[in-house]
Amino acid sequence: IAAGAGAVGASGAFSSVNADREVSVSSTGDSSANVQITVNEVQGLVDSGSDTIGLSFENLNQNATTTYNDALTITPQGGNGPYAITVPFSPPNVSFTVKNGGNVNGGTSVNVDVTIDLTGNNAASDIPSDATVEIDVSQA
Repeated sequence: IAAGAGAVGASGAFSSVNADREVSVSSTGDSSANVQITVNEVQGLVDSGSDTIGLSFENLNQNATTTYNDALTITPQGGNGPYAITVPFSPPNVSFTVKNGGNVNGGTSVNVDVTIDLTGNNAASDIPSDATVEIDVSQA
């Protein structure tokens, strides 16, 4: 019985562990990040700068649909691809079309079109000025 109890005690089995650990997370500018995002500035589309990509749409026509072809370029840098690139969420009246976003190898650039629909009852004021757009880059 003593030998059996010793074997159970030395097995390393446990039912619960509570431990505190510190985690450090930092971000980097797009030029050295895992996913590089570039704004291809064209008339009316401006990169707001800093380490956060910001888009400013200017001089949009009411009652029109405006498309910025190749507005963004997304380049995953990892070697664990291929990757699938999608934009699963965008603000009201704005859509993002990822061109050839499936099976993308690391270092390969993918372009994204941005379309703003101000037809019908849609208005530029419907687009929140602080909206966050989610770009998903995951292994395919």
